[in-house]
Amino acid sequence: MNLPFVVALIGLAVSAWFAIQSVRELKRDVPGHSRNAAMIHIAMVSMLVPFCLIVMAFYWPAA
Repeated sequence: MNLPFVVALIGLAVSAWFAIQSVRELKRDVPGHSRNAAMIHIAMVSMLVPFCLIVMAFYWPAA
C-alpha cells in the first residue's frame, strides 16, 4: 500500500471515532460546551470522510 491510501484509512478511523463520540454526546442532550463541540465534530466528519474516500479511490493499490 502507498502512503496516501494508508493516511486516508487512518483519517477514516479517526473520523469514525469522533463521529461515535459526538453522537454519544448529542444523545445526552445536555446544553453546554461539549454539545457545541460535538456538533462541530459532526460537521468536520461530514467534510473529512468524503475527502478520505476520494483519496482512497484515487490511490487504490494496484493488485
